[in-house]
Amino acid sequence: MTTLRLNPALAKACHLPEQPREAAMAPTPPPANALGDWALALAHTRPQKLVIAVSSVTRWAFALPYAPRPTLHSRFGPALLQALLALGVPPDRARAEIDHSEPWRLGRGIDRSLVGHLTQYRHSVSWAAGEGLGLGAINARLSDHLMMKPHTGYPAADVLRLLGGNPDLVAQRQQERGALWRAAYDHAQAQIGREEVHIPVALALPDQPRLEAAHQASILLMRLPHDDGVSGPPHRTDNPGGRWIPRTLLIDFADVDSATPAFARALLDEVATLGVSSLHLANAVPAVLEAFEDVAGRDPGPTTGH
Repeated sequence: MTTLRLNPALAKACHLPEQPREAAMAPTPPPANALGDWALALAHTRPQKLVIAVSSVTRWAFALPYAPRPTLHSRFGPALLQALLALGVPPDRARAEIDHSEPWRLGRGIDRSLVGHLTQYRHSVSWAAGEGLGLGAINARLSDHLMMKPHTGYPAADVLRLLGGNPDLVAQRQQERGALWRAAYDHAQAQIGREEVHIPVALALPDQPRLEAAHQASILLMRLPHDDGVSGPPHRTDNPGGRWIPRTLLIDFADVDSATPAFARALLDEVATLGVSSLHLANAVPAVLEAFEDVAGRDPGPTTGH
């Protein structure tokens, strides 16, 4: 048996009765699983409310939908299984962790050592959902969380270590992202002074096949060439953020499966603010083109082509 310990707000939303004092003080047998009991809190995100769950053993967290509320405890196991598989836990070990955790029961009384982590994760989830990220992307962000106390490290690596995965994968992913960031910077700097600048999404936003948030558009345009000594092309008199502003910007959407109107709107707005005259979309699949055509049709910005 494993206890899902709800914070006061979530316990109230779930109509979980207060425990008698004697029951609260009575010792409970430790769970037979590896990740221990879980601390849960409700995040009032949109378009759907989310529940953040933190392992009492590793401090690793994942999120799952709050609704439908009556089935939260029965949905927890399948949601945890999917999160473990996405993290890189071997399927047989992930399934065994669920089997050793069942049955799940709801309870109160979150350990004080978990409260700070739960609050931090909740703020992170609220920000990500507000930016328009979906549940998969939110959980990917949570898996990248670096913990400083009680020791420095990645909780996701601790989960992989306990459940037979490769804990080095987490640090390797961070190193690979650092290498890609450097490659994207070098690619951009080689284009200083050109009237047309090319930004490949796969290099600027690696491992993000779905573009759904405004901040992704901002990160993409940070890959414009940077040079504080450049004032911009002839038709520009300023130099926003030290960036070289070309007349034409070509964005390569190879390996991108879809985009949302929120992303397209943010990108078009920023491109217009920078003063780019023409925006071209290369290798964009229909799901990406539709997002831009929908937004551009309602409020034309820079000239777009593909």
